Amino acid sequence: MVEHNVDLEIEEAYALLKVLLLHNNCKVIAEKMPSAITVQHGSLWGISPKTAKKIVRFSLSQTDSGTRISYSSSLASDWKNLTLIGSALAVVVAVFCWWLSTDLATFIDRQGHSYWSWIGTINGYVDYSALRMFRNLALALAVFLVVIIVLEAVVTVYVNLRVGVFAEESLKELRERSLK
Repeated sequence: MVEHNVDLEIEEAYALLKVLLLHNNCKVIAEKMPSAITVQHGSLWGISPKTAKKIVRFSLSQTDSGTRISYSSSLASDWKNLTLIGSALAVVVAVFCWWLSTDLATFIDRQGHSYWSWIGTINGYVDYSALRMFRNLALALAVFLVVIIVLEAVVTVYVNLRVGVFAEESLKELRERSLK
């Protein structure tokens, strides 16, 4: 939990925080006036710490000089599940494409038995140019998917490490508005 202090009474801080959150397209999923509010923010398709779907919990407590606000942020389970399932499917398709590509390459080189050689067989004859095209296409798709899987892993790690950015910016804006 990260804490911030604002020079407002707890009711004012709560009301202003709620207005800011609603203005930033948050959906209130739980609230206990004036001491806590939980919101959902972001999209299932978001790929940055600010746009990824997350749950942010704010707790407010009165202090002698104003209000202490603490928060915790976590990625929404459906965002994590979609990322995991999408990556797993990409791995399966990449492995399949790699297998197809290596099987066709072996057949082209050795003209021996191949599981996938039927792809390039037309009227009982092997069309080697078609097999090369399929081999190259499968290899390109496998490489493309591996790059996407690596990028998805980088995005996931980055978003996990910086999931609190939205809450930080919201509290910074709250502090700025409280000074006006």
